Parts: sequence; structure tokens; C-alpha cells
Amino acid sequence: MKNALVIHYSQSGQLTGAVKSTLRHFENHPECTVTYTELKPLQPFPFPWTYSQFWDAFAETVKGIPCEMQPLEFDRTVNYDLIILAYQPWFLSPSRPVDSFLQSAEAKQLLNGKPVVTILACRNMWLNAQERVKIRLRDIGAQLVGNITYVDRSSNLVSLITVLAFALGGEKGRYLGIFPKYGVPQEELNSVAWRYGDILMNHLQKGSYNEMQAALVQAGAVKIKTNLMMMEGRGKILFPIYADFILKKGKANSHQRRTRSKAFGIILPILILILSPVITIVSRLMPLLFRTKARKEVEYFSGVTLR
Repeated sequence: MKNALVIHYSQSGQLTGAVKSTLRHFENHPECTVTYTELKPLQPFPFPWTYSQFWDAFAETVKGIPCEMQPLEFDRTVNYDLIILAYQPWFLSPSRPVDSFLQSAEAKQLLNGKPVVTILACRNMWLNAQERVKIRLRDIGAQLVGNITYVDRSSNLVSLITVLAFALGGEKGRYLGIFPKYGVPQEELNSVAWRYGDILMNHLQKGSYNEMQAALVQAGAVKIKTNLMMMEGRGKILFPIYADFILKKGKANSHQRRTRSKAFGIILPILILILSPVITIVSRLMPLLFRTKARKEVEYFSGVTLR
């Protein structure tokens, strides 16, 4: 019998639904078991957020400042053969509860020496978040062996509008009756997610993961757009600078830094609106002008190694 443990955090439940769609065939399997345990911050993060709460979470998330977490609840007498870590990116970083867990003594004790698969569900930008997760896993002695990423299929500008309507207003349908529903399409989860889960299960049963990520990529579990890759590169440089700027005014939820946090909530969408068309044009030229470099970058971010 092979045992998999899913460690997950999802404010709205969308990510949890994507994970269960992926692992559909694990349920009632005679040779594999799957156990779910939820990450719970001591002070829960809200859903939907208020405008102030959403942007105030930026600085600590980007700088990787941990929050207090409750102990995980699961059967610790079981030897888990595979750990599945399901998370969402916040501000190009892993969500704060997940990042906090990965910095904890509990994570080191549980994940040390274990193969780990990450499953993400997000708007569209996840590369920098995954890079930090790779570092955290390396530091606690875990081995990343696979990654599955689900993204909103809308364009960058459209999904910017729908994600804010979803996160700040809890809008779960078509925003204003015009914009598409935010999130990973349910038809995608119904039609293909189980295939990725079956790849995980096959390698779990064999106890070998060397070729698993290549099989996942071949099946379509990871898709990378060069324009978003370039935009994330700019954010990776600028986000920590502005996070430090906010932190100089005080801790989370403090009145002193509220102006700086709210200002970021205005500046960021404007920058995305301005830069998206420009970066999209440049990114289309990149494979032509720098074919080898572009290919290598896509191959790297599609994989599980850490450079």
C-alpha cells in the first residue's frame, strides 16, 4: 500500500477542488491512499478580502515573513510515500500560510527526505512563487519531483479585472455579466486533471519519480507564456523594493502604513495595464531574437530543478 499526504491551503476552495479533481482516481484505489490536511493560520485570512486587507498582505508575503500556524491534523503514525503540496501564489510569492509552513520545524520534520509534488491553481503568474518553494524544499531536505499548474485561461488584462472582483467582492460568476468567470475552467478540471493524477499514481506505485515531470509536461500539466515570464521578471525586482518601503512604516494592519499599502493597490494595476501590451509585443520577438535563451528558460521553469 502506498500513502500520499496532501497539504493544502485554499481561501475560497477553488484550489482544493482542483486538487480533488486531479486525485480523483486515488479515491477507493486498492493500492493507494490519499489523506488531506489543511494548513490553518492562527489568525485566518479572510475571503473575500476587503480592499485594505488585500493590499496590506503584500509586504509580508513578498518578504517571506511567517505568520503563526496551527499544527497540522493527520495520522502521524502513517509512513507517507509522497507529499503533495497544494498552494496559490500571492503577489508572485507562495501564499503566506504555505510559506510560513515551509519555514517551520514541523515542515522540516515531515518533509525531510520525502518526494514532493506541487499543485498550483492561480490567475496566471506562478514562476517566482515556485522558485521560492523550490528553495524552501531544498532547505528542509525535501525533493521536488513534480509540478502541476492550473491557470485562468483569460488574457492577462481580463483576468486582472476578474481576479480583483473575485478576491475583493467574492464574485463567482461572470463579473458584470460581461467578463468571464474567474478561475480554472471546471470543464478543464473534469476532462484532463485526472490524467495528471494518474501519472502521479503510476509513479507512486513504482516508487520512482525520475521521469514523472517530463510525463506531466508532455500531458500538458505545465504551460508557460513568454510574455508572462518577462512580466514576472520585472515584478521579481520591483516587488521587494516596494515591500521594504511599506514595512518601514510599520507591521501588518498598522494605521501608519495604510497609505503606502493602498497606494500600491492603485499603482500595480496601472503598471500592468501599461506594461502588458508592451511586454506582449517584446515577448513575441524574444523567441525570434533569442531563440536558444527563450527555449532554455521555458524548459527550466517547466521542470523541478533549482538553478
